[in-house]
Amino acid sequence: MGTEKLFWLDAYQKEFDATVRSVNENQVILNQTCFYAASGGQIGDTGEINGQRVADTVYGENDEIIHIMEEKPKFQEVDVVHGKIDWERRYNIMRLHTSAHIISAVLVRDLGNILFTGSQIYPDRARMDFNIEKMDDKTMKFIEEKSNEVVQMSIPVVSRIITQEYLKNNPQLFRLADTSHYEKYKTLRVVEIQGIDTQLDGGTHVANTTEVGRIKIVKRENKGKNNRRITIIVE
Repeated sequence: MGTEKLFWLDAYQKEFDATVRSVNENQVILNQTCFYAASGGQIGDTGEINGQRVADTVYGENDEIIHIMEEKPKFQEVDVVHGKIDWERRYNIMRLHTSAHIISAVLVRDLGNILFTGSQIYPDRARMDFNIEKMDDKTMKFIEEKSNEVVQMSIPVVSRIITQEYLKNNPQLFRLADTSHYEKYKTLRVVEIQGIDTQLDGGTHVANTTEVGRIKIVKRENKGKNNRRITIIVE
């Protein structure tokens, strides 16, 4: 039995009540949670449960979400507890994750058949790896300008749940080179920047592109033949 993902229902929910399913040393599983568990390149949430610090959030078995506490919790199984995420940290991650999707859309739309080999969303920055032959100052400036044009278009960002069957009939939803890990999920989720981009994603995002602010590419690296990495921040 998996943990109900309240962050899929409302990425802006900051606090919640839940029942404790299990406590194993400093690892806590609840029946539902707002805490995003690290996956898909997005770092796990931090915060507190009943005033005790949550240092990280990860996935366990059977789609269960594990809250890793800084100390062994004072509450126990079947207790009803109150959770609260570090909202400022989460919101910046949401802005960065939506920024990564915007850049992804711009690359595919304007620079051709781009294949993404990885990404990582941190609280203060995000990195993206993709196959492109040339990444000079001119190209970097082009990507940044076109991405910020999308930001200023005030486009809604929405999500929906899909099945494996739907995914098989819509392979364009894949953006990462390695897609094997998607096979283990019975239900999946897509995030859509309406009219711009739709792709598989289980992460948290802002509701409108204008919330991103301004995307800035602060670093570029060559990571091998045709493999480039950029690091972005939002201002």
